[in-house]
Amino acid sequence: MPEADACAIQSVFQPHRGHSYGAPKRRATKRTGKLSDQSTPNTPLVRFCDKVGIPYPMFWGFVGLLIFMIGDGVELGYLSPFLSERGMPGDEVAMIFTIYGVTVGISSWLAGALSNIWGPKRVMFLGLIIWSVFEVLFLVYGLQELSYSMILLTYGLRGFGYPLFAYGFLVWIAASTPSRKMGMAVGWFWVAYAAGLPMLGSLVASIAIPLIGALLTFWLSFALVVIGGVIGLVGMR
Repeated sequence: MPEADACAIQSVFQPHRGHSYGAPKRRATKRTGKLSDQSTPNTPLVRFCDKVGIPYPMFWGFVGLLIFMIGDGVELGYLSPFLSERGMPGDEVAMIFTIYGVTVGISSWLAGALSNIWGPKRVMFLGLIIWSVFEVLFLVYGLQELSYSMILLTYGLRGFGYPLFAYGFLVWIAASTPSRKMGMAVGWFWVAYAAGLPMLGSLVASIAIPLIGALLTFWLSFALVVIGGVIGLVGMR
């Protein structure tokens, strides 16, 4: 949804003054007056992050985002045929995805706006909770019962989840990354986002469905999102 993404990105680069959003503590060096990290260890991971342009304190945030988006993208290619094969009319399937798209669009804007008010970590946590709660309701009361009204409600409300998590993290990147690394850090955000949602998510589904079946693959999606969300939130420094 290009318009939704554009709205989120416009909000990203206008954080409130004074919000550090979990940025690492830094001090000015005597020679250059530039900010430098106080206690960053000199490890292979730190050197790798420095080479590729990933801010080291946010490394696990990128890993968490990738896993989260893989989980979110698992159903991307097979939810529609799954519903159609079980007798749901095409116009009802289309309405489900339309409502989902609307909530994703609204949430994409809210991610930036709410991050300015609450800070991106809280927004990411809210996104994880929304996604997880409504995914469980969607699977238990929607898909298993094949209830159109419950699918429409729970899947639609679940659409508020991933933009709050993903674009909240983008706000965090924009607020915490030094300007010299900003371009590469934002680029890595889109790598993790795109690799997870349309590409690796569909790959996981294509492998999992023949092995464990369609319904259990939905639960695998849920597990991946929770794991990615926890890694992203706990691993950030």
